[in-house]
Amino acid sequence: MKLELTVFQLGKALKDIENQYNLNLLVKQNLSGGWLTIVGEATITDYPIEENGGNSNNIISVNIKGSSSEGTAIKLIGAKGKKFNVDISPAQYKSIPKKGLTLNQVKINKNECALRIDDNIVFTIKESAEKIIGMINQ
Repeated sequence: MKLELTVFQLGKALKDIENQYNLNLLVKQNLSGGWLTIVGEATITDYPIEENGGNSNNIISVNIKGSSSEGTAIKLIGAKGKKFNVDISPAQYKSIPKKGLTLNQVKINKNECALRIDDNIVFTIKESAEKIIGMINQ
């Protein structure tokens, strides 16, 4: 399911999901000679809260545990009047049979889903896409 979320909606959704499930994160950036990736377990350390009449920050802070003990900090910064393109879909994998000449079949894992922000940021959640979409739409 494709959604357009403000930084406030996205931050609250990610924090609510993190409170119930583990988040794994892949950040991929294309470079002229290849690409850069950051992979690990994600923790939402801070997110903006929409306040009536007052200004709030517009930054979602994420800590990614990797090979270092402290992890890597990244920040998703929302622009005024813009929304994030979010896609939530069941996880997919390829099944390669041991015998026979069959095409690589793409199968769907209904117990795991991916939450994509644009094409560069992918959160993997061990829960069905329907439940995650339900949490976001509350």
